Amino acid sequence: MKHILTAATALLLAMTISTSAFAHSHLSGTNPADGEVVTEPLQEIVLEFDGEIEQGSFIDVTTTSGEAIEVQDIIIGEGTLTATVAEPFPNDDYQVNWSIISVDGHPLEGEFSFKVNAPVSGTVEEEVTEEPAETTESAEETTEEQESGAAADEVEEKESPSMTVILLVLLVVIVAGGFFLLTKRKK
Repeated sequence: MKHILTAATALLLAMTISTSAFAHSHLSGTNPADGEVVTEPLQEIVLEFDGEIEQGSFIDVTTTSGEAIEVQDIIIGEGTLTATVAEPFPNDDYQVNWSIISVDGHPLEGEFSFKVNAPVSGTVEEEVTEEPAETTESAEETTEEQESGAAADEVEEKESPSMTVILLVLLVVIVAGGFFLLTKRKK
């Protein structure tokens, strides 16, 4: 019986250690960043993850009025999810909702927003010269918003219970069962 308990413990320990290779993929960055004011024409949104993601992951983009923006292509790379549109985003505020499947099979989702304020052709020279000053102020604000937005993205991600917790519970059950069998045999 002692050998069975030792073998079961070793097996569970090996399984627990190997599950670290199947960790969830978490959002590590976006382009444009959460809260960023984009001042140049934009035709793609890139999400970067700290692990690989699977097919079936997607991005939805909507305007402040709730109008859906048609995504032309969604490209899933090694740890990246890229959405492209046919025409540059018009000046407006945008909400991006994303959903991915981690390489370990767990679904994760979240959201972020950004604003496009690109120069429109035919604008007056004075308006263009004033924009860089606003961009500098916006960049400082964006840095602060990115720091707080990163924490918000982590909270928004939804995931299943960890495999490690499940394995630890299973280990406790096996040890308790072994202890029960040992005490029963001694009687």
